[in-house]
Amino acid sequence: MKNPSLVIRLVYAVCLAGAAWNHARILFDHGLWWNYGGVHPFYATFWTSLTFFDSLAVLLLLARPRAGLVLTVLIIVTDVLVNATAGLAYRFDMPSFAAQAGFMVFVLATVRRAWNTCEPAAHRAPGQPRF
Repeated sequence: MKNPSLVIRLVYAVCLAGAAWNHARILFDHGLWWNYGGVHPFYATFWTSLTFFDSLAVLLLLARPRAGLVLTVLIIVTDVLVNATAGLAYRFDMPSFAAQAGFMVFVLATVRRAWNTCEPAAHRAPGQPRF
């Protein structure tokens, strides 16, 4: 494999783009200030913010890979922790939670390889694409 980091980052980007799309659909259907059926404002604000943070991570994974990797780890770990507490407080959407937890395990298992095989900008030949 010529660039393992790119392959891993593309998998992350596809998953995050799907998550961003789901959050965006909610915004289009219910508006920016929807309370997700009466949950605590912290959860509603967090889930709404993922529309923007997931999208930003996708862009960074392609344009600024290491920043994208850091943001991806922060997003998925925080998301799983927040959703675990929301699940305990309200109820779990088990299929969604299992998918998020599985993605977190994948990210944590592969992020070091993505980081270590990510070519820093200083090592790129002039005119070589960032990804």
